[in-house]
Amino acid sequence: MKKKIIFLFMFLFTLSFLSMNLPTEASKNNNGKGNTKTTEEQYFEVSGTKTLPPGKAKKHVIEEPVTEEPTTEEPVTEEPVTEEPVIVEPSPDETVPPSDEVTSPMVLGFYTKYWQTDLGSYHSLTEFHPYLNTIATATFDFERDGTITGFMPTEALDFSKQQSVITYATVQNKFDPITASQILQDPALRQKAIANMLKLVQDNGYDGVNINLENMYATDRPYFNQFLSEAVSVFHSNDLPVMVSVPAKTCDCPSWAWSGTFDFDFIGKSNVDYVQIMSYDQHGSWGQPGPVAGLNWVQTVLNYATSHIPSEKLLIGIPAYGYDWNTTKGTGHRALTLKQIQALINERQPMIQWDSTSQSPYFHYVDEYGDSHVVWFENNTSIALKTELVHSYNLAGVSMWRMGQETRDFWESIDSVLSR
Repeated sequence: MKKKIIFLFMFLFTLSFLSMNLPTEASKNNNGKGNTKTTEEQYFEVSGTKTLPPGKAKKHVIEEPVTEEPTTEEPVTEEPVTEEPVIVEPSPDETVPPSDEVTSPMVLGFYTKYWQTDLGSYHSLTEFHPYLNTIATATFDFERDGTITGFMPTEALDFSKQQSVITYATVQNKFDPITASQILQDPALRQKAIANMLKLVQDNGYDGVNINLENMYATDRPYFNQFLSEAVSVFHSNDLPVMVSVPAKTCDCPSWAWSGTFDFDFIGKSNVDYVQIMSYDQHGSWGQPGPVAGLNWVQTVLNYATSHIPSEKLLIGIPAYGYDWNTTKGTGHRALTLKQIQALINERQPMIQWDSTSQSPYFHYVDEYGDSHVVWFENNTSIALKTELVHSYNLAGVSMWRMGQETRDFWESIDSVLSR
């Protein structure tokens, strides 16, 4: 009996001791009523999404807010996720005019800057600005991570502002299909690229953006549509217009290289503000001699484009260059600016001929090695005839590639038609 009493006493003493040392787990998992600040459970922000630190398993969300200390850490880039785009159907009444609305036909010159001290386009701008009302600075390129690099044409922006010339920032892909595909197919990279375009435009006082992606994979067609829809939505929410450059095409051939990516039917129904058609390079140094932008060919291009895209959004492209083919060797063909062609004409004194079908000029000459050449180009008459299409098709205006290659006659030919 005595042993039982001693045993019972020892049992009760032990039980009492253990109850004093049990941990209070409810203080870590009691909906904020206990210890609320535990560093391993706190969240940090990455591009607006809550992400746990690497290696930590997600625990219960703490409801009581905890003020974070300021950080200077670089943002963490999320891993790309490829998924099929869900195309947002556009609403037809959301088109936003440029901040300085152009009521007369738009006359746009593409401004280039291939190195820091390249001022060829700048000299053209300062000399010929009375003939144009808009420039697009083709000085920026996407990198594969969605960042934008290039030369900032501060001199052009400052001068344009002084002269009330509207400015678009042209963003390109260096003709690299991989860069375009990588950005287009990744939702996170699409958002990053669009955000970077918006920052570029807003931070530098541009009036809008010109998207000029070329040599894309035809299979990226739905992703380009999605990119365009998302870009238009973002820019319009900031009261900024979007212009997209597209190749000249005469059919919807989705598998074709270069042009297959561009869905004119979708673009026509989208809220994009302007569509700049690159209606040049009908022939070039890569193929047989012929007109650079024959009038009959440009008309065929416009007939197709206007069947899908409202004509009042369209800009035709007029080349300020031509091509010189060496017909003796069949190699060594080259592009020449209109300035270079005029110098060649002055030097060789060829007979200028006229092709009535394409309404385009050309000439032959023999070089110092005895090789025969043929040069197709644009002159006052061919430029004026193409400019007339702005009136006959009720287009938004004209564009030209590129500033610094042209002579005064080029602008005077355009102005002679549009000023009437």
